[in-house]
Amino acid sequence: MKQSFCTDTPIEDTIKAASSCVDMRKELAEALGHKSRSVREYASQAMVELARDDAQQIQDFAGDIVDALNRPESLTRYSMIEVIGELADAQPKLVMDAHEALQDCLYDEDSGTVRLYAFRILARYGATGSARSIKVWPDLSMALRCFHGDSEFMAMMNETIKMLDGRADISVKEAAVELFAFDAEHARGEMRKKAEAISEFAPEVLARINRENEEKAKAASAAKEAQKAAAEADAEDAEEEESTHS
Repeated sequence: MKQSFCTDTPIEDTIKAASSCVDMRKELAEALGHKSRSVREYASQAMVELARDDAQQIQDFAGDIVDALNRPESLTRYSMIEVIGELADAQPKLVMDAHEALQDCLYDEDSGTVRLYAFRILARYGATGSARSIKVWPDLSMALRCFHGDSEFMAMMNETIKMLDGRADISVKEAAVELFAFDAEHARGEMRKKAEAISEFAPEVLARINRENEEKAKAASAAKEAQKAAAEADAEDAEEEESTHS
């Protein structure tokens, strides 16, 4: 399809035209799959602005938007994740339609921004219902393990807290507390504060983990003392035996 815009067209002009013309919006949606990277990126940025202004005007192009999550360039991918986020309030099913592609984005090797945006969309979807939180938690928990300490990790923790503060299932809250139990006790600074905030969603879980850790520590100490006593006894027996033979 011949386009009525090019990458040299001021993007504000394209956005303005698309706001009042469905054919222009269709052109932009189709341009998300253009062979030219620059055209795809241009179209993706225009679609983001349209979504921010009024997501309903691009809801008919959900298929093109989800498909564009598979483009090689980071800008198009995270722009489409943002568009899905704008559409998700009215079309929550869209998140699950894009689930497989979002999973790939969650472990994007080239862009921390893509990873964070994917995490954010899944977490905010999980905040809207018990079953939804259970659906996305395996992806989120794995990402939290993989990216612990990375530059986007603190923002991921913020999104986790927002999800838990929403309508997340109690099993997800308990699992999150277990995941951050060590940080709640041993981390420092903001990491510890956020981990402590997460622990408040199921404080009994953290208390149980702490008791179990104390019991393990006592058992390990007792075993060490027993081993030391046994070694000392063996040494005494050896000395006695040596003195008897001498």
